[in-house]
Parts: sequence; C-alpha cells; structure tokens
Amino acid sequence: MNQLIFNIEKTFKPSEEELDALKGIMIESYLDRNEFFLKAGNVCDTLAFITNGSMRLFYDSPDKEVCNDFFFENSLVGSIASFMSNMPSIINIVAIEKCCLLTLQKNDVIELIQYHDTFKKMASIIIQEQLIRSEKREAALLRNSPEERFKNLMEEHPKLFKRIPLHYVASYLGITPETLSRYRTKFLL
Repeated sequence: MNQLIFNIEKTFKPSEEELDALKGIMIESYLDRNEFFLKAGNVCDTLAFITNGSMRLFYDSPDKEVCNDFFFENSLVGSIASFMSNMPSIINIVAIEKCCLLTLQKNDVIELIQYHDTFKKMASIIIQEQLIRSEKREAALLRNSPEERFKNLMEEHPKLFKRIPLHYVASYLGITPETLSRYRTKFLL
C-alpha cells in the first residue's frame, strides 16, 4: 500500500483527510495464479490496484481467447465500462502471477469521488488515460504490421517478455507463437 499511497501523494497532492478516506475503503486481497478477478457476463462492482503480481485482460471468442492488455504493479484493474454502466462485463481479467490487490467497492468509490475533489480529479484522469490507451491499442492493431507491433512492444514494455507467458504475448500482438518466436530470434540476436 505504501508505494500506491506514495504515487497518489506525489501526483495528486491529497489532504490527510482524503488519504485517510482512501485508506479506509481499500481492502487487501489476494488472487492465486489463474484465478479470475472478473469474468465476462458479471457486473464489475470492484476495482483494484495491483501491489504485487500481474494480470491479463482477454475476450472470449468462439475458438480462442484474445488477449488485449496486461497489468502490473500500481495498475488499476477492472472493467471501467461495466463499473460505470452497471452492465455485464464483456471482458475477463485473470491473474498471471500470484497477486496482492487493494480492492475498492463501487459504493465506496462513488462516495470517495462525491466528497473529495482530489479523487474526482483522479477518476477523471484514470478514465482519460484508459480512453487514450484504448485508442492507441486499436490504432496499432489497424495501422501497424505485426512486426512493427512487436518492435514497439519490445521498446516500450520489455518486461512483458520476462513476466508474461509468450503465448499470451503472441495473442496480444495478434500473431501466432511461431511468428513471435521468429521475431524474437530476428531482433534479439
């Protein structure tokens, strides 16, 4: 929790009262490897900050899972769309590694945002960042070749290749594991 609080203090400068309010609603929880945080079809009524571990976001398609994102320490996880709309989620989020989470229930988040300007600002920035991230991901899939996507991922997020099973990375890039292996050989030698 200390690193998360430090990052929030550094970025948003909350008052002691606001920090106490946040600390008062966060609940530490754990997920084992391959345990779901959210399953498609369920309404997302909980958000979480990862304090340790990694998770992946994926969609179910008729013949396979399609990986769309990865989350590491200090990331916020949950389906923002489901959380805000109260509609069933279309995504799955599952632990890749054993995870320690700081969870926040929907009613508590709403109250935190309603009564504390710092967290209203923080929520706005989180939503904005999610939209930007989503748009960049979509643009990369539509405009860049698989090889360009691989090179960009290597440059921007090299830790993925150390912590994430390669078949998930291949799914994220929209390529086969064999193609990923060829790119890794080509660019890592």
